[in-house]
Amino acid sequence: MAQGGAQLDPLKFSCSICLDPLKDPVTVPCGHSYCSNCINGHWDEEQNKGIYSCPQCGKEFKQRPDMEINIMLAELVEDLKKTGLQSDWT
Repeated sequence: MAQGGAQLDPLKFSCSICLDPLKDPVTVPCGHSYCSNCINGHWDEEQNKGIYSCPQCGKEFKQRPDMEINIMLAELVEDLKKTGLQSDWT
């Protein structure tokens, strides 16, 4: 049985805040990933409320979570850009 190449959806590797390919992706405690600058900007705006939330699912965090770059996801996004899938992001 012949198998075709895997079809990857570039939207799955896009930031739901800026809608661009993830840049310096970080993952928040609920599991969603964002560009580091995007989620930090979102949380900067929420700082006065004292509760930080995930823009995608709305889960709230009483303290601003510490995050680190998701290296594997960052490498995957770069690999996808090199394969030409970045044209799907334009």
